Amino acid sequence: MKGPVIQSGVFPTQPYSPDRIPVVFVHGTFSSPVWWAEMFNTLRSDPVLWKNYQFWYYVYDSSKQLVLSAVDLREKLSERVQDLDPQGRNAALQKMVVVGHSQGGLLTKLTAVETGDLLVKAATGKKPDELEMTPEKRGMVEKYMIYSPLPFVKRVVFISTPHRGSYLANNWVRNLVQRLVTLPQEVLKTSLQFLAFAGETNIPGFENKKMITSLDGMSPESPGLLALADIPLATGITGHSIISIKGDETPPDGEDGVVKYTSAHVDYAQSEFIVRTGHSSQSHPLVIEEVRRILLAHLESTSALKD
Repeated sequence: MKGPVIQSGVFPTQPYSPDRIPVVFVHGTFSSPVWWAEMFNTLRSDPVLWKNYQFWYYVYDSSKQLVLSAVDLREKLSERVQDLDPQGRNAALQKMVVVGHSQGGLLTKLTAVETGDLLVKAATGKKPDELEMTPEKRGMVEKYMIYSPLPFVKRVVFISTPHRGSYLANNWVRNLVQRLVTLPQEVLKTSLQFLAFAGETNIPGFENKKMITSLDGMSPESPGLLALADIPLATGITGHSIISIKGDETPPDGEDGVVKYTSAHVDYAQSEFIVRTGHSSQSHPLVIEEVRRILLAHLESTSALKD
């Protein structure tokens, strides 16, 4: 029996305000916007934030392979900005903040980096022009493995994000998910095309697979994910890390039950905040307060604060 198909999209929580900066919340694996409710309700109760920001949610099927969701997020945000401001005159839209939890943090990063051919080389050991591919597969490589920053994203926040993979994304968990997940037809077609490409180019980790899910992309053994972790944010984009540690261990030790500190830590974040809680940390008061601090700093740095 097939479950309901999740229609991806960017959904505002209020009527569009051209003078308010968008903050986009991106949920994690097997999650939903419901997990942002406490943060959203707290942030919107701050009169300064409510006057200067508008809050959007990105909803997607988090079981899909990571690159499909990343491209979809980029396309949905670009379409939203184009529809709202086709002439590109709205300054507030060009100062967007994207906040991602867990897998959502990985999608968030792929709105804010210039990868060049680094992901292709990490996955295949070759540059794109060294791969023998049909025009269709070359187009797939360019679409799903080469990224440039979205011009309207200026700040990103990573919450409990597995930049170097999750230790729970091991073989038996991935295999279980593959047996339970039913992907929509168009997603399954793209997944099978990607599998064919992976097999032809000998990308490690995809041997003998019948389906690729998001957990494959978040495996600590994924060469593309490890390469992405080391790529800094693009010039002009500021990043922040909020890392949860369940217990009293001191970094670099510690984990949140899903992600180790060493996976969540990145050197290119402007700030790093440690909170003592488990992986689902979005509703923790200290996490919310840190996001509030970041949003106020963003207003100050962009000279966008309205009295």
